Amino acid sequence: MCMICFTEALSAAPAIQLSCKHVFHAHCCRSVLSKKWPGSRITFSFSRCPICKAELRNEFLDDLSIPIRELFEDVKRKALMRLEYEGLHQTEAISLPGNPFFQNAEGYAMERYAYYVCFRCNKAYYGGEARCEEGLAVEGVGGGGDSFNPSELVCGGCSDVSRAQMCHRHGADYLEYKCRYCCSVAVFFCFGTTHFCNACHEDYRHVTEMPKHALPKCPAGPRGRQLDGDECPLHLVHPPTGEEFALGCGMCRNAHTF
Repeated sequence: MCMICFTEALSAAPAIQLSCKHVFHAHCCRSVLSKKWPGSRITFSFSRCPICKAELRNEFLDDLSIPIRELFEDVKRKALMRLEYEGLHQTEAISLPGNPFFQNAEGYAMERYAYYVCFRCNKAYYGGEARCEEGLAVEGVGGGGDSFNPSELVCGGCSDVSRAQMCHRHGADYLEYKCRYCCSVAVFFCFGTTHFCNACHEDYRHVTEMPKHALPKCPAGPRGRQLDGDECPLHLVHPPTGEEFALGCGMCRNAHTF
């Protein structure tokens, strides 16, 4: 039985042996690699052997697997750099024996941060912490849904509507925007004018139709929610909710050097 499709015996169609020695239908392997990850956030579990979790490797798959491998390396590099800039490369989650990510900074960084593929430049860009998206999904207020338009996933550099000054150290690769309607890092860029976080994008009609005076003030939560307290989740002073605002270079912002 093919452990990918679970419908036919291996003898029912051409099969290939992967580098991990497990055998699957050739067309099943190509199908899962072609479909890539579910939803908007980049994940790589689809590219792993369903039995041993090793990478799906075979010459017959190279045209699909090599670009995925290159994207993996790009996301890994950016996630590890962000982890270091945030001073978390020696956090207990990595340094304390018994933790799931003990001595696995790569795995921890890629699990902690959410990255997306820019529709315009095809590069991976940062969209906030993954736990925020997962938390919203649990609460039933958006995040992680499959209904999205890939053309609206645009990085800060390609959607620089405010012509923010480019970082002399990192260029446009780490340029980030605030969600227009709350105090979150933006993921989506729509209508050629507006940056949204994941949750506000999923309920864009509600937030875009709110009168300006009814929008929550900082600290503003997704979907028009007013948060308690007076500390901005982004830890900065910014224009009122409802206005576009470039956060600047994410790397330098985390290092407090911009």
